[in-house]
Amino acid sequence: MYAAGDVTGFSLLAHTASREGEVVVNNLCGRKDQMRYHAIPAVVYTNPEIAGVGISEEVAKAKGIAYKIAKLPMAYSGRFLAENEGGSGMCKVLVGPKYGEVLGVHMLGNPSSEMIYGACMAIEAELTLKELEEVVFPHPTVSEIFKETVFDFGH
Repeated sequence: MYAAGDVTGFSLLAHTASREGEVVVNNLCGRKDQMRYHAIPAVVYTNPEIAGVGISEEVAKAKGIAYKIAKLPMAYSGRFLAENEGGSGMCKVLVGPKYGEVLGVHMLGNPSSEMIYGACMAIEAELTLKELEEVVFPHPTVSEIFKETVFDFGH
């Protein structure tokens, strides 16, 4: 039996349902595929936007998962300041303390919905802090705040 969308009860988001549908079709066509739920972004389309992927501090604490955290204000980005007059926000990154793997990323500020995909890819690919530090981000962009927050770990 295959299922996609809200009926699965896992992640009631349109983008999750789209991927679940791809997994169903691939398996029906004989291409082995598996749904993974650990790197699905959630976005609240408010002003300012809120976006997150992976685990939160609360989940890490509840599950006894060790983590380190870094936070930077969105105002650290000149582009953010230029495009969001009077706006505020922040980027928070949780990593595993032993290997520096990204466990979760949470953003508040515009355009978080457009930037969270980078964090999704980092979690999906199990990138470490060192590997993320070596990724070239375009400049000047608001998305650089993710990399700057990674650098804030002092790795």
